[in-house]
Amino acid sequence: MKLGHREQQFYLWYFIVHIPITIFIDSSVVIPAKWQLGIAQKVVSDHIAKQHDFLLSEKPEWLYWFVVLELVLQLPLFVYFVNKFWNSSELQVNTNSRLKKWLRIYGWNASLTTLICIVVIFKRGYIPYDVLKTSLSMTQKCQLASVYLPTFLIPLRLCFV
Repeated sequence: MKLGHREQQFYLWYFIVHIPITIFIDSSVVIPAKWQLGIAQKVVSDHIAKQHDFLLSEKPEWLYWFVVLELVLQLPLFVYFVNKFWNSSELQVNTNSRLKKWLRIYGWNASLTTLICIVVIFKRGYIPYDVLKTSLSMTQKCQLASVYLPTFLIPLRLCFV
């Protein structure tokens, strides 16, 4: 499936926005707090409190390695994608086999990673910082999963370019 002009514009802005999110938010899983910006720490802690995001609170080892992969693979790809979408015509994007290959690789990597997070949310979601590890209600699980859902669906579309 080709990416139409509007989709290309959407993905351009998606990648632009995702660069600071990766650097300041997602990286909090692997970068020690003492090296994080105070504002980034506040955003993450507010998100954890509001959404009951036990994954960002717990930082399981598997998530750590997914975020390392995000920083090493996806972050440079975001810059590459922004450059390509910014400087290419619709036809060039749809005929550039190298770009399409990297979009698919990113799509599979990001959507699979997020799918695993969503499955874990429904399987064992709990309220962070609760010593009893009280399970999240189904509504809370759905609410938390809805935060992750766009980073499953949006990259998934790229698997089919």
